[in-house]
Amino acid sequence: MHWILWVLSFVIINIPILTLLADRILAVPAQKVIRNVWYPAGVVFAIVLWVARRSDQALLELFLWGLIGGFLATVGLDIVRLFGHHVLKAFPADMPRIFGLLALGLGPQLQENMIAEMVGRLASADPEARRRILAERLVAMARLPDPIRASVVRAMRKGLGSLPEEKRLALVETQMALLAELPSEVRRPVMQAMDLVMTDRASPAYAQPRGMPKIPLYLARELLDRAIPKTAAEAGVPLWYVLLVGYTWHLLNGLGFGVVYTLLFGPGAWWLAFAWGIFIWAGMMVAMPVMMPAIQFPMPGFLAVPFVAHIVMAVPIGYYALRASEAATAASLLGFLFR
Repeated sequence: MHWILWVLSFVIINIPILTLLADRILAVPAQKVIRNVWYPAGVVFAIVLWVARRSDQALLELFLWGLIGGFLATVGLDIVRLFGHHVLKAFPADMPRIFGLLALGLGPQLQENMIAEMVGRLASADPEARRRILAERLVAMARLPDPIRASVVRAMRKGLGSLPEEKRLALVETQMALLAELPSEVRRPVMQAMDLVMTDRASPAYAQPRGMPKIPLYLARELLDRAIPKTAAEAGVPLWYVLLVGYTWHLLNGLGFGVVYTLLFGPGAWWLAFAWGIFIWAGMMVAMPVMMPAIQFPMPGFLAVPFVAHIVMAVPIGYYALRASEAATAASLLGFLFR
């Protein structure tokens, strides 16, 4: 029975972080996963806790130390992360704000508003830069799958609609002149997408437009700073509620990392705790560019703040895990393998 409970716990505790990866990489909507998977998994986990309380105190102890360590690890990580975001400007956004929009099913709207804000930035560029950037984007758009291309054009139309008339006309003129110069195999799919949008037959796509030219981190920060509150406002959702939902998801990820550590290693050792923090950091560094394909992360500088944050995160996880009893040690995977 112990290992059945262990496996159920291990799977369930990883669902929040896997949901985030599936949403951003595989375009599996987080809102649907939360509704259809999280709630039933929460009921199963509550049953696991009830059974463990009655018959498996060692497993319950692993949960306890993992949850305490994971909670404090999240607090420590956030102190470094928020300093890095607000002072050092090391991240594209306060990421839990994005988590909140994803959980509320507003990912496509956020994507649309970010592209619309990019259109506004393009309209303010000098003519030569505007022509060069727009040409790159039109060519890249032609290679996108049809629904995603139409979604990008729809977002661009939204951005054009918010511009003053003079800037709008100048941008449209540049775009049409570029399209006339492009080969037919590039021009045709873009024009078809424009026709769909003009007749209101296009809707925001959930998948991200992979393959579009990347924008630098500083520009992504600027666009997201405007797009996030705009997306919440358009949906009629208070920004505080987006933050509440996003930080709850963020905390669940941190609690999960703490519990997974104790389930795997029991008390572990300090070197294991720091190795665990580095492992999570490395996974984040690999996943971030894939999850946010429109952003050009400044390597290797981008690696520094997350590295420090995850080293700080490892301290409470390792400290509280070391308090596990011999019985709890034997209940972990490492304890089972080397007993």
